[in-house]
Amino acid sequence: MRLTTVFNMLLALQGACVRSVELLSELSTIVVGVTKVTRRHRCPQCKFSTRARYDQDESEWRHVSLGKWKVLLRSTVARLSCPEHGVITEAVPWAAAQSRFTLDFEELVAWMAREMSKTAATELAKVAWRTVGSIVQRVVGRKLDQKRMDDLYFIGLDEVSYRKGHKYLTVVADHIEGDAIWAGEGRTQETVGKFFDELGPQRCSKLLAVTMDMSASFIAAVQARIPQATICFDPFHVVKLANEAVQTVRRTEARERKGTTHADVLKGSRWALLRAPEDLSDDEQLRLCDVALLNHRVYRAYLLKEELRALYWCAPSTAAVHLEAWLRWASRSRLAPFVRLARTLRAHIHGVLAAIQLGLSNGRLEGLNTRISMLRHRAYGFHSAAALIAMIYLCCSHIPISLPV
Repeated sequence: MRLTTVFNMLLALQGACVRSVELLSELSTIVVGVTKVTRRHRCPQCKFSTRARYDQDESEWRHVSLGKWKVLLRSTVARLSCPEHGVITEAVPWAAAQSRFTLDFEELVAWMAREMSKTAATELAKVAWRTVGSIVQRVVGRKLDQKRMDDLYFIGLDEVSYRKGHKYLTVVADHIEGDAIWAGEGRTQETVGKFFDELGPQRCSKLLAVTMDMSASFIAAVQARIPQATICFDPFHVVKLANEAVQTVRRTEARERKGTTHADVLKGSRWALLRAPEDLSDDEQLRLCDVALLNHRVYRAYLLKEELRALYWCAPSTAAVHLEAWLRWASRSRLAPFVRLARTLRAHIHGVLAAIQLGLSNGRLEGLNTRISMLRHRAYGFHSAAALIAMIYLCCSHIPISLPV
């Protein structure tokens, strides 16, 4: 059996035929000469094809290695004159446009980027991590299911920081499937608008509810683009606002009593005040008792926070009464942070209660954010939000990868 026949069987390239094989022992490299089966030249950006060529040149593509041997495909590639896109390099069946790697190699690298650490992926593939980012973008561009947003009814919006200097991504998740269905750079109303533009009017009309924090830009975008959807404010973010109010009261009281025993007690009580009562250790319970004895204002702030947490244990039928009572108590508490919080919650009372009535939260998004945070550390070498977004799709959506093995 001839060597070219063996490599035709080994490589199994679609739409190509092996014409020559050259072994470069000193470089541990196999150079495989291939040609297209068809004689027509096709534009990579449209369906135009022609037999005429503008000019031609020789190109190489990295293929999946055979053991320790690096495999390069070499072929003569023509440029054609497309009526729409001008003079452009023709598409080849074994590689994507503008790529120096074969489709099989890119599939393998994308799988390694999803399943392995950064070091393992780069050492095994013998490519730079920034190159991995470019490959992931191309694979996701080919594999991302364009029908993933066809049956959306309940979605969640959240933001995640991906770089210093207030660089954020907006992430949209499907509450039913739990997948990240869209991500975009920024956290503005315009960013969310891009998601709704991609979704389209028909699919937007299907949305029934959206969970989010109390971001003004998110609220404005949802109210403007999908007014029929119910806004549900995430319980975690509501309680977080109460935790921040408790800490503001504690710091203010400690600052006013600086240099006293009372201040030392307040400084050491931070986690006892923030943690749920059922999770307190014995030492933290003692600290909480000291706060109750020494500073009634801080302890009242703690009770207000816990009473707001109790709202999410209420049945939907009693939640409105509980919240109204809490708002009156907070408004009369003479604690400025809680007076402001009561004013904020009263302005968004329908969204707070809707989360309880529908049983929705951003819990799925918080889980996704944990995975995205891990991806963010790996994606520092990509130097672009687009590459990180591609990694999010690759790792947090059901993108099929066909391994060439």
